[in-house]
Amino acid sequence: MSFLGRFLVEQGAVTEEQLEDGLRFQREHNRRIGEVAMDRGVLTPEQVMAVREKQRHDPGLFGDIAVRQRRLSRRELDELLFLQKVQHTYLGEALLLRGHITREQYQALMDRHYAMREQGRVNLRYIQDFFADNKVAEALFAATARAVRRFADLPLEPAAIGVPGAWRDYPENAVLSGRVPDGHLLEAGLGFSPPLAERLARGLEVLPEENEPADVFDTVLRYGDDMLRDASLRLTDARVDRDRPFARPDADCLFLRGLVPAGEAFLAVWLEEGSR
Repeated sequence: MSFLGRFLVEQGAVTEEQLEDGLRFQREHNRRIGEVAMDRGVLTPEQVMAVREKQRHDPGLFGDIAVRQRRLSRRELDELLFLQKVQHTYLGEALLLRGHITREQYQALMDRHYAMREQGRVNLRYIQDFFADNKVAEALFAATARAVRRFADLPLEPAAIGVPGAWRDYPENAVLSGRVPDGHLLEAGLGFSPPLAERLARGLEVLPEENEPADVFDTVLRYGDDMLRDASLRLTDARVDRDRPFARPDADCLFLRGLVPAGEAFLAVWLEEGSR
């Protein structure tokens, strides 16, 4: 379930059944990058299958692997990502098309979104109202899940959204920061519970030395940057700060908590309001 979908259900905007129907509609109508590449004739079905097979052992994105294997040029990939994006059906559109929200409800939400963009107010506490392409928090959580899968071989599943947590419960933590394309500062506090942090540390120790990243936080930031780029976003001045505590007001943050059998991961995302 997407974070937006989980919030909509928790707030009573749609039912579980309506959300699942909207997500099913998305899955049926949104094409993966390999499918777009085949439609455009730049990759054959055999080449797409070869890249997907590589993904079983490589944490990279489909497009990045295809570029590294010289099956696609970077320019071809950018064109495919653009086509994929403009043809994408967002969750709000899917719920509207399936009759689970009215056009008036959808328009009101979109009007609020665009008014906030014009005012330079894009605080992530309003993400529940975005039936648009704000993918920052979701990308960072997905990047965290990929890192946990890589180093701990565990699936990180979303467990709660919007529920503040105590950082003392996640002693292994760091602040990830950068600037989104409009220049606003993004900060995210990422923490792991002690059992999960121990499992991740063991995974880092057994990596081949030539492929070993600095740590899990650097890896999350790198994965997150890749995912944001695929959503036509990008972080600049991205960095990891292990010494500075995350101290943004709870009311201004979006909180995400994930669970694995070995423990928890907690993410607090804050986006600067107003103009630079």
